[in-house]
Amino acid sequence: MEPILDEQQSLMRETAVRLCKDHGGPKRARALRNAATEMDVPAWMELVRSGWLSAAVSEDAGGMGKGMLDVCLALEESGRQLLMVPFAEVAAVAHILGKIGARAENQLRAIQQGLQILVPALPQEGWGNVGSALPLARSEGGQWFLDGTIKHVPFAQTAQSYFVAAKRSSRKKAGGEIMLCAVLKHLVKLHTVQNVDGSTSSELVMEGSLVEESQVMARGGEAQALLDTLRDLLAITTGAALVGVSSQALDMTLDYIKYRQQFGKALGSFQALQHRVADCFVDIELNRSLVYRVAASYDAGQGHPAMAAAVKARTSRVALSVTRDALQLHGAIGYTDEHDIGLYYKRAIALAALYGNDINQTARFSALTV
Repeated sequence: MEPILDEQQSLMRETAVRLCKDHGGPKRARALRNAATEMDVPAWMELVRSGWLSAAVSEDAGGMGKGMLDVCLALEESGRQLLMVPFAEVAAVAHILGKIGARAENQLRAIQQGLQILVPALPQEGWGNVGSALPLARSEGGQWFLDGTIKHVPFAQTAQSYFVAAKRSSRKKAGGEIMLCAVLKHLVKLHTVQNVDGSTSSELVMEGSLVEESQVMARGGEAQALLDTLRDLLAITTGAALVGVSSQALDMTLDYIKYRQQFGKALGSFQALQHRVADCFVDIELNRSLVYRVAASYDAGQGHPAMAAAVKARTSRVALSVTRDALQLHGAIGYTDEHDIGLYYKRAIALAALYGNDINQTARFSALTV
């Protein structure tokens, strides 16, 4: 189901549709992939100028004062047009920085002005138990030093700094206190690989990486609560992009089977294929309803991590299923690199694996609800 939008939200969606169409699309995504370009800089700067990165930041903190639902409207369109930008990541981080307040004011302002790309660097493995894989932070002479490795960080080459959660190793009690901090790029080692869709994943290696006290955003219970919220928002925002990917893949497939002739008839006239695409449509609409309902619940202060897990689990599973069906329904041409439908399948693979895949998030949902 389409969300019920007010007049301002409808205008914002129309703006997002135009922006993404003008600065995205399969042709542009293919060119960026072939050139091994991690991020589409012109598209990113347009997002900055339009204010989308701080749409879910309060007006007091220099944002639009909207919510994650509004951000998801734009993220769905970015998925449709295969934008190669860290929109989901930076928008989620900006929302968290806005909640922190004065301590994060400089970091947030730099994001809003397009002077800094601050991406979250959180452990991917064991998404339901992040604390077990966090890097360690030790204090020496009023400064902090981080040691640890974080894998599968998106857009790490383009970012100027990373939003890192660490455990204080100086604490004697089990587990250690959580802290959130910004780590500068030149203080870490990066090992980067290209993903199947042309995006990148990096391994961040921190060996005594320096963090000044001014770069520590939150500690203790506040940091843990913000970290939990950030994990949930990343699941929701990535889920919104996956809805866009799967929806566009289905639209392309419907157009194809309407005119492609076989046995003297259009493929779309065969009932077996009609049932197949109808199932895809229902799954996508259920996901769209889930994404926007859960985003709205977080905006209202009623969010629950189990629902964020449900969003990422369902959108990941359905996006992979729909794009696979799209490939098959296109026939042999769908499996060629020259056809655009393959770009959507590959983007679905990359996004589905990010921030907890279907299996991880389903297990997390079960752990939170049983």
